[in-house]
Order: sequence, then structure tokens, then C-alpha cells
Amino acid sequence: MEPIKELTDPRYWNPKCKNFEIIDWDKFYSKNPAPPKVFDPPQRHQKLHGWRSSLMWWWNRSWICQPFPLLCPLPKSETARISDDSEILIQKMLGPNPSSENIPGALRNKLLWTENNIAPETLVSFNRWAWRTQTNQGRVIGLGTLWYDWSVNPGLFGWLIGNVLRKKFGAVQVSPDGKWINIASYSDPSEEGMVNYIHMYVVQEDDVFTTPDGQIIEHVKPGDLIRLSWNPEDPYECDNSKLVYMYFPRVVATFDERKGIVVRNDEHYGDLLTHATNDPDECLSTCCYTYTCGWSAERRFDFQVSYISDLQRFAVAAPPPEAEIIERL
Repeated sequence: MEPIKELTDPRYWNPKCKNFEIIDWDKFYSKNPAPPKVFDPPQRHQKLHGWRSSLMWWWNRSWICQPFPLLCPLPKSETARISDDSEILIQKMLGPNPSSENIPGALRNKLLWTENNIAPETLVSFNRWAWRTQTNQGRVIGLGTLWYDWSVNPGLFGWLIGNVLRKKFGAVQVSPDGKWINIASYSDPSEEGMVNYIHMYVVQEDDVFTTPDGQIIEHVKPGDLIRLSWNPEDPYECDNSKLVYMYFPRVVATFDERKGIVVRNDEHYGDLLTHATNDPDECLSTCCYTYTCGWSAERRFDFQVSYISDLQRFAVAAPPPEAEIIERL
């Protein structure tokens, strides 16, 4: 595996994109940011609606246009199954970091399942990104690519998103109190580029989240994450009436630094496995999983997130540079 040269390039640590900035966290907090306590993800209602989503090109297990991804595979990628008893998938996707003490605790040594994400991305690890210390003025403390250690399904949608992700980088900033993590993703770090901002909130001790019918979401614990998007071009937008994306990433495996091994989280991995191997039993109603005429956006969302792909395509990241190498970039 070749080192990712951009991780030691000052231009990527200090992007000049039109809308990139070092976040003024006092300004952000003046807007009283807080994730909704009732989990009703906007993407359930706003995505996968209309006639364009009738054809099931979006489904995680879709076979539509399947020969195309097979004939034009993504570069430097390999495949493995969530259901493989050897656990080769999590073993390959989660590796050590030489400067792990600089990784925010909510991301450190963790492999995350993007449950309730309608995009074809399934498993994500930030552990082999490059990480450095924070400064009093604030700066980018983490940098990585959205291609390595970031799995997609092997269908057409996964192929399309994979080709986008392999050109994307993410610059991480963290609030002084550690409650908020911001990732600015971009392809071009120059003045011609633009970034998309994603927020992650670290669940606190007194946080309780429920479903719309009032059921407490028991698996969400302090230290877990909530992934949120408001206006992707504005890092200060946090008005929940403008929320466009939300889900709870779940830790399915951790890297034990003392033993040097990857350890599966049986509770979360068990739920992941169920979603990857269960039978939807909708063959007749969908014309052999090709068409969803008459389905609502909500029904399509529920179908998408309930039946994910067992087979995952991913690329393994090379070891990142140590903090000493990137500290002054």
C-alpha cells in the first residue's frame, strides 16, 4: 500500500476553498446547536420520492446495471462479506494509528456502521486518517480520504458513490469542549474548490433520544455519535427546521491497542449482520426487486435501510504519517 501523499501536503491541511474557514466555535455556540431529541430522520421523507426512485437502482442489493460495476471495478478495491465468519472485513478496515492519542475519543479505534444512511456507504473508520494536536487558535486536526476504510455496496449506486468518494478528502475540526466534530469534505483544496460541511455531535450523559412514538433508543449511549447535516455550505447553520440528514453511527468493532487486535462489538455487529442477511420477501410486489411504483418515500427508505448489502467493497488505507511529521504543516 502506497502512502497517501496528500496527508503530508500543507495545501490539504489548510484548504483555500471558497467557503472553508477555521470555525469560530463561539459563533457556532451562540446559535444554541442541539440535535433533535426525537429521531425522525429527514432523509426518510425528503429522499427516494417521485418517479425517479421508482426503479430500484438505489437499493443496497440491487442487481440493476450490475454488469457495469463488474466490468469497470473501482481501483485498489477488494470485497468481503459482513457474514464471513473469519471477520476479514472488520479486520482489514480497522487498523492502528501511530498517534491515536490525537484522535477524538468518539472516533478513536472504532469501526462505525452508518445505520439509517440511505447512501450506499456502510462501514467507516477514521483510525488511519492523519491526526495532530489542537492549538489555542483552533485548526484542522485530522485529515483523510473518504475512499480508504470506507465501504460501499457493490451495485451501481455504490460504484457511482465510490467514484466520487475516492476523490474526496475530509478536514476535521473539533470544538474546544469536544462535543462537536466538523468534517469539511472537498476534492480541490484551491480557491476554486468548495467544501461540504458535516457535523457530528457526541452524545452526553443527560441526553435521551426517542423514536417518534416515544420509545427510548436504548443503544445510544454517552460517547456515541450523531451525524447531522444542515446547510452543507455553511458551518454555522444548526437550525433543526433546516436539518436534511441525521443518523446514529454504531460501533461494530474496536481496535484494542494493548493487544493489537480488532474486537467485535457483538450487540451492534449482530444488528448489522441481521440487516445484511435478512430476507425482504418483496419479490412479487417489486417485480423481482426492480420497481417500486406506488411506494412512498418513507416505504422506500425503510426498505433501503432494513436490507443492506452483505457484500461490501472497500480499499485498505496505508499507515498514516505520525503526528510529528504533520504537526507544523
